[in-house]
Amino acid sequence: MNVGLCLSDPHPDHMGDGSKNRTLSASRFCGRYRIVDFVLSNMVNSGVFTIGIILNSHFQSLIGHIGMGKEWDLARKTGGVAFFPSYMTDERQSINNEPNGPLSRACEFLTETNAEFVILADSSVIYNMDYRDAIEAHKKSGADVTAIYTSRQVTKEEAEFIVAFDIADDGRVTGVATAVDVNININANPKHNVSLGAYIIPKKHFLDLIAGDNNCGVLKFSRVHIAGALDRLRVMAHEHKGYTAQICSLDTFFYYNMDILDIEKRNLLFDYGGRRIFTSRRDSLPTKYGKSAEIKNSIIADGCRIDGIVENSVISRYVEIGPGTVIKNCILQESTIVEGNTQLDHIITDRGVRISENRSLAGCSTYPVYVERFRNV
Repeated sequence: MNVGLCLSDPHPDHMGDGSKNRTLSASRFCGRYRIVDFVLSNMVNSGVFTIGIILNSHFQSLIGHIGMGKEWDLARKTGGVAFFPSYMTDERQSINNEPNGPLSRACEFLTETNAEFVILADSSVIYNMDYRDAIEAHKKSGADVTAIYTSRQVTKEEAEFIVAFDIADDGRVTGVATAVDVNININANPKHNVSLGAYIIPKKHFLDLIAGDNNCGVLKFSRVHIAGALDRLRVMAHEHKGYTAQICSLDTFFYYNMDILDIEKRNLLFDYGGRRIFTSRRDSLPTKYGKSAEIKNSIIADGCRIDGIVENSVISRYVEIGPGTVIKNCILQESTIVEGNTQLDHIITDRGVRISENRSLAGCSTYPVYVERFRNV
């Protein structure tokens, strides 16, 4: 038996205004999904049905989305999903420092299981993977810890929030690059070995690594605990070759939602290895398209009503777009209402936004305009 442990959002305050209302892993992706759906689906697709989630601040939306975990087959008498929230009154505190903090309670939860391995995962990274492949590689290599990574280019906007590995020819991790190292080498090195924030660790090694630490996110775990153990533990790297997206700021949230409009990348994510990505169900009617509706290269979720033009955009559930309206390069989240004869370009709306008729709002690819939830514009 293996146990999954998800660290929720080591960097939730870098989503700009978008971080005020929900934890990062509860943010929407590709219309109908939440970011956390991917790590939960990876777990259950790998045969892991006992999962602990260490929560940061603003976690009500995340708990409401996951619930009992029925859509992921986690509503079980034994196992299932367990939440470990922070009890501090300061909502902006990362992971609390109380003596019996969420990480300490998660360790007690792990101690009571008969798990052989802990699959530690960052819940804000998007990919489709069967962790059993990494576990088999871990056993064959004789590793103490296996770190999962992907080889790709890194943008300046995300360099501060990622971890990159130095990997020897035999696959052993010899160094953990800091944000400064990555920034310096962005132009010199076209690709980096970017951590997916996922590790395969025997339970004993995990408990030893984080002993006495009540304040630990994936970034700290990588840059402090793993980096500090390289001389005494055999840390091996395992490459994931499918599509990956690391949401760490409003810019990357916009970039990767636009990136997934590419059907080849979308298929590489959602059909990789024949594994499904699960999300919470809604008994919604199909989207209704009016006579004047025109859709180009866009993702439209169910329950919408569209009478305008939508191009290169991601539209979540229950969005209404009035006649004469033109939507380009936008992300409109749940229950957004855009009235008639409106022009939107490079706009991100949060839930429940209403944009009045005859409006014109525009941002750009490097500076999308964000509209807070329930706001009337």
